[in-house]
Amino acid sequence: MAKIIRRLWVLTIWTVFIWVNRVRNLISDSEVTSSEKIWVFIISGIFFFLALISLTLLVGFWKKYGSGTARFAAIFGLGTSAFWFIRGVGILFASHHDFGFKFIHLGLALVSIFLGSLLYRAGDRPKSKFLNWGDRSVVR
Repeated sequence: MAKIIRRLWVLTIWTVFIWVNRVRNLISDSEVTSSEKIWVFIISGIFFFLALISLTLLVGFWKKYGSGTARFAAIFGLGTSAFWFIRGVGILFASHHDFGFKFIHLGLALVSIFLGSLLYRAGDRPKSKFLNWGDRSVVR
C-alpha cells in the first residue's frame, strides 16, 4: 500500500505541474483559437478534478477507503497513460508542429505514461498464491 501512496503523490504532483503550465501558456497565447482553448480547458479540468480527488484521498481518507482508493489510483494511472499515449501519437504525426514542440511534448508524454503505468502496476498483485502460473510447484 505504501508503494501506491508514494506513486499516487508523484503522479498527482506531476499532473498539477503539467496542467497548470498548460493553462498558463494557453491564456497567454493569442494564436490559439477559442475552440482549441475550450478543449484544453475541458481536459485540464478533468485532470485537475482527478488530482483534487487524489489529494483528498492522500491527505485524509486513505485508510478509511483503502480498496476504493487503490482502485481510483489504478484508474488515474491508466487514464493518464492512455490520454498521453493518444495525445503523444497525435503530436508526433501532426505536421503543423515544429521539432522543438514535438520533442518537449513527447518528453512530457513519456514521463506521464511512465508515471501512470507505475501507479497502475503498483496495485497489480496476482490473485493466486503461486508466483508463476507455469510453475505450480513454487508456492508463496
